[in-house]
Amino acid sequence: MRALGLFCPVVLMIAACSTPFPPPIGSSHPDETAPRRGGTLHLASFADVRTLDPAVASDDLASAMFEEIFAGLVDYDAQARIVPDLARRFEVSPDGLTYRFFMREGVRFHDGSELTAADVKRSIERALHPTTPNPAASLYDTIAGFDAYTSGKAEHLDGVVVEGQYVVAIRLKETDSRFLSVLALHPLRPVCPSAGDRYKDTWEPCGAGPYKLVPGSWDRGRSLVLTRHTGYFVPGLPYIDSIEWTLSMNRAGELYAFEDGNIDLTHDLGDAELEALRADPRWARFVSAEPDRTVDGEVMNTEIPPFDNIEVRRAVASAIDRGQYHSYKPESLSPSGQALPPAVVGYDPHFVGQTYDYDAALAHMAKAGFPYDPATGKGGYPRAIPYLLVRQGATEYTAQILQQDLAKIGLRLELHLVNWPTFLSLAYTRGAVAMAAPGWAMDYPDPSDFFESLFSSKAIQGEQSSNTAFYRSARVDDLVERARHELDPVARLALFTEANHIVCDDAPWAFTDTRRFEDVAQPYVRGFKPHPVWTFYTATTWLDRPGSARRDALGFLWSHPAQSLHTAARARLSGRSW
Repeated sequence: MRALGLFCPVVLMIAACSTPFPPPIGSSHPDETAPRRGGTLHLASFADVRTLDPAVASDDLASAMFEEIFAGLVDYDAQARIVPDLARRFEVSPDGLTYRFFMREGVRFHDGSELTAADVKRSIERALHPTTPNPAASLYDTIAGFDAYTSGKAEHLDGVVVEGQYVVAIRLKETDSRFLSVLALHPLRPVCPSAGDRYKDTWEPCGAGPYKLVPGSWDRGRSLVLTRHTGYFVPGLPYIDSIEWTLSMNRAGELYAFEDGNIDLTHDLGDAELEALRADPRWARFVSAEPDRTVDGEVMNTEIPPFDNIEVRRAVASAIDRGQYHSYKPESLSPSGQALPPAVVGYDPHFVGQTYDYDAALAHMAKAGFPYDPATGKGGYPRAIPYLLVRQGATEYTAQILQQDLAKIGLRLELHLVNWPTFLSLAYTRGAVAMAAPGWAMDYPDPSDFFESLFSSKAIQGEQSSNTAFYRSARVDDLVERARHELDPVARLALFTEANHIVCDDAPWAFTDTRRFEDVAQPYVRGFKPHPVWTFYTATTWLDRPGSARRDALGFLWSHPAQSLHTAARARLSGRSW
């Protein structure tokens, strides 16, 4: 499997290597720049979402939908700056301990009720209540009263104070250099009164964002439909009438549906397709690179043998030939041996972290008590190690590279293929998985997002744990905590650099690469640009579709998006020369 990355590593790419893309479907009014209202944007993903409740979800696909459904007090703009959103303005006290938000008046939830400061407090308390399995709860532990509230000792969160119908203050117990950054994320965003003040998994999502879920449209594992929130507080937005998502879609089907105009925008294409598109003058200007904001690695559960042994983890980190990962997807994977991707402030391309060193890997195995003799194949760890991976994901291929690399040092992997929801359930649950590669897509552009979420002991939970290695280090915890309160950016960066060295040495992750996605849109998708933080950010996107803009004769099947996409894909596959 190693050589496959040099050519067409996935079966679905064979067609792309041998068959040129059809021409793009042009815009109806290419010379006009004024946005037009109307139309339906069709999106798809090979993945699925388990929940659309922002208080408990942690995957990147759900995040794309949250940005459409829920609005926050603050948000990130197109330059990754924090700007007021539901708040028309905010103030920070001179001591940095009180954040006061003056909310827009007349903002309506999707159910028509008015959003007030009391809803903000209710939603924050709901998200941080001890019965809510919120994987991001520790991000907000500087709010005054957090410990008493999340432990069940206090009925309310003292640090969130309603000062008027449209004024809410959030008081901190200590300075927090990234508080506004984490507040701009989705977990604490206001939810409709129907959500109540306690999390329940039967609630249908309802917020104050630009789009709302069409009741009954969420067919789990297949599709969902969002429609324009006519009461959205930003005048004139959004332009698009509705967004139809097809979920759990075979990537070959997604490729052909995009070619046919049945999907309007995608970032799931493989390197072979992207290379062909970039080389095609008809398509090149419609390919847009997202920021390189994802770090990938082989995650070892430090509570499960053999990865409770630091020398075994160091052996794995030294045994991986990261160049092979790069050769699998050369246009989107960049070899990396550290915890930060290039899009994060403070990334150092000259940082020396984990590197490939076969002799060192064998030495670490010997120190661990599992010496291995490559000449005879004797020794090593005596039992097979279960490794969890996702069907249709990149790990379906990189896992085979990893399996070969680790076999050379006496570690045998047993690969377990599962679907995306199962992976999310197991990989983030304590004691469930010895080894997996969930990766981490940046939530906000700061090193704390990676070190607090992935390597702080505070991020460990029984379920939905973002610290999937269940790694504990008193030194890393101390550095991360000090960086949280350090307001000097130079001193703060030095703390994260030290933490990076420790994590690379302790090796709860064997870092492999950083990843970027590239979005490809049909020309009639106007006003779309990759956002520095959010995936599929479509608030200002509009459609200039010429007629039906579909080449597929099966267009009448779109009364059920998921069914019709799969049917259309099968039709294309049956007629495609392989």
